[in-house]
Amino acid sequence: DISKQLDFVQTQAETTWKGLPSLTRYPDATEPVGDDWQWHYVSAGGWTCGFYASMLWKLSEVYKNSAWSSRAASLIEGIRKIENDTGTHDVGFMVFYTFGHGYLLTQNEDYKKVTLTAAKSLSTRYNKVVGCIESWNAPKGHFYVIIDNMMNLELLWWAAANGGESVFHDMAVSHADNMIRDCIKPDGSSYHLVDYDPDTGKVISNTPQGKTGGVWARGEAWAIYGFTIAYKYTKFERYLDTAIKCANYFISHLPPDHVPYWDFFAPHNESRDSSAAAIAASGLIDLSQYVNATLSATYMNAANAMLSSLSSEAYLADPKTSPAVLLHATGSYPSNSDIDVSLSYGGYYYTEALIKLSKK
Repeated sequence: DISKQLDFVQTQAETTWKGLPSLTRYPDATEPVGDDWQWHYVSAGGWTCGFYASMLWKLSEVYKNSAWSSRAASLIEGIRKIENDTGTHDVGFMVFYTFGHGYLLTQNEDYKKVTLTAAKSLSTRYNKVVGCIESWNAPKGHFYVIIDNMMNLELLWWAAANGGESVFHDMAVSHADNMIRDCIKPDGSSYHLVDYDPDTGKVISNTPQGKTGGVWARGEAWAIYGFTIAYKYTKFERYLDTAIKCANYFISHLPPDHVPYWDFFAPHNESRDSSAAAIAASGLIDLSQYVNATLSATYMNAANAMLSSLSSEAYLADPKTSPAVLLHATGSYPSNSDIDVSLSYGGYYYTEALIKLSKK
């Protein structure tokens, strides 16, 4: 029951709101306190800082409740300064999901201006020789691009179509084309990171997030969603073909309950990643609009199966002990960071997917 699940999200969002230490501290991941869970918070600039506010924009859309939109508006003010941050590719997640989503809901011209400024900042990370936006700041002689960055390209595509520079579109196209060539394997699985030589554009190495020869589940989810977004903005068939390949890989490697382990090759005593399932489900619902009827049914069935599992007692947080939405997510297993916790972005993409489903 979608309305019941969205009511649950609203309850958890309310609990989270009441627990905020200030309007400039943003829920990131949960941490245990005795038998209960509490949020660990980040400041503006932490890549996850915008997801809770974006969830509130989504709730305001569903419930037509001005309280949620005014809360979202008050939360994003602390993130405004990130419009000028040229030091990270995640300006896409941080600004497009807050000011961009806010603009789409409210048509507030100020939000649009911030979003366009952020696109300009992101464009400064483009290297013409490599043909990509730099994801992480790399040591001399290296240029790092991660699969997650496909999601941040939306800021450039949207900006180019909404009053920003047309070159933003071209940068995003070049980046996505390089990812098809260097980050997506023939079977549709993905590497996490491609390391380029910034002076020649040649690939130095492609690496997974953790397991040698493994496939990071959330990275594969970013690929499904990221290439679906690429197709939405460009209508280039190569992006649709890539999204389909990645989707088919993801779906065919899921365990029986449809929620992946953090890596598709991880032993089954290691942790799940509910956030990967939520991201993939949301991406698959979008992808289902662009494919033939058979594939569309396959992708909707898979999204429904993942959301149904995430909506079960096995994965939903208990309001008595946690302010979050989904349990059993994994931040970074190789770094031993945020293992088997709740993640703010898992909750966000779960909410987004449910809303999309409700409109079907």
